[in-house]
Amino acid sequence: MENLAESNSTMVSKFPMLKPNEFDMWKIRIRQYILLTDYSMWDIIENGPSEAGKIRPDGKRPPPKTDGERKIRQTEMKALSTLLLAIPNEYQHQFCNCTDAQILWNALEKRFAGTKSIKRNQRDVLKRQYENFTSSKNESMTQTFDRFNKLIGELATLE
Repeated sequence: MENLAESNSTMVSKFPMLKPNEFDMWKIRIRQYILLTDYSMWDIIENGPSEAGKIRPDGKRPPPKTDGERKIRQTEMKALSTLLLAIPNEYQHQFCNCTDAQILWNALEKRFAGTKSIKRNQRDVLKRQYENFTSSKNESMTQTFDRFNKLIGELATLE
């Protein structure tokens, strides 16, 4: 039982870093990481901050008044921080003005997922690679399988 707890804490501590050319796979991994860490963080990313935590027209957030509001605000900040920490340094400046996790998530999708036409083109390229897939003479069966499996995974994330 002790080993299981150790392996779970190790697993939770390694959050997935965004690789811009693997955004769709990163979305799956970061979602799983956040759900495993704190389910309510994912709810905040999908639905935005609570009414008490939303920014007023003057650009400020009202301070939390109760312990419950403080805990919610803490979870909101934890969600935002987790996403920011998963972004490589060279992209941080593009997202430093995001005020909550939902805004950041939407900005990341807009920046890295691409438009529908880009996704359609990516899917067409991957389909051609699938249709023309062959093994090379100098690669092992395992290498061929790994390459094929990666191609199938990429296709699945774009469908």
